Amino acid sequence: MKYRLFQYPLPAPPELEDLNAFLAAQRVAAVTQHLVQTAGGAMLVFVVETVAGGGVAAGPSPPKTDYKEELGAEDFPVFSRLRDARKKWAEEEGVPVYTVFTNAQLAEMVKRKVRSMAEMAAIDGVGKARVEKYGEKLLAMLG
Repeated sequence: MKYRLFQYPLPAPPELEDLNAFLAAQRVAAVTQHLVQTAGGAMLVFVVETVAGGGVAAGPSPPKTDYKEELGAEDFPVFSRLRDARKKWAEEEGVPVYTVFTNAQLAEMVKRKVRSMAEMAAIDGVGKARVEKYGEKLLAMLG
């Protein structure tokens, strides 16, 4: 994974053209935004995590995963509840749902029957910050 930082003094320009152009040209894994107070004033900071390999993938998209089929009748309702919670958290934070967790990450938590923060952190792409931010809430839903 590669990271790119975009900083804008507040009030930020309404059309963050350089950020939007970068996002359109990359395979983005996650975007986080932060409000940072400095001696010079407040800044809006975006951290963009991109998938190794650079630009947008060429060719057809991979086939969609049918999580209902993959997880089965017993586990799919748990996955569905996790997706609903993820949507709520993303809306509260004003970010796309995939920046909270991807469907694949949520499905993996359900398949592995994750019961600890360490097990959650072992899932590909789920880093320390996500575990600290959402771990307790997710474990309560998975338990």
